Amino acid sequence: MTEQPGADELRMRAILRKRHVGPNADPPPAEEWWTEPADDETEEPEQSDRPAPFAAQPDYWPRPHMPAVLTSVPDRAAAAISPGTRRLLYNASAAGAGWGLGLYDQLAGAIADCGQTSIGGALVLGVGGCLLIAHVWDRRTRHWWPGIAWVARIPLATAVVALALWAPAST
Repeated sequence: MTEQPGADELRMRAILRKRHVGPNADPPPAEEWWTEPADDETEEPEQSDRPAPFAAQPDYWPRPHMPAVLTSVPDRAAAAISPGTRRLLYNASAAGAGWGLGLYDQLAGAIADCGQTSIGGALVLGVGGCLLIAHVWDRRTRHWWPGIAWVARIPLATAVVALALWAPAST
């Protein structure tokens, strides 16, 4: 082992002595510790390529997004089915649901009972019922989510079918 310090150790000792660190360091000038350094004497922090620790990294976490399968389905459906066909299927399925729930029998029975007395009264009841349901109920539920709006369309679609299938000359 050699007793002589290496070049790196001598250089580090000089740097530490210059910065007033260590037992062999030069004492700082007496006035330096209470006066502020001039603008040209301030040291700028070193700029590094690494981000600051604990800083938010925007690319670290994946951003949530809708899967491409769900976002491209409406485009494909719009191209496959015309708007008129979609309206027909929407209303026909709502009327079919009303038929299955037994709503059609009640509406058709009311129109038929009124039609035994007066055909005009049955038409007023059917058309008036459709207009009342359309104005009070359906107009306010169209903007709801598609599934809920479809359920809200069942009364109007069933009333229209009941009025359309009522045959006054059949009795």
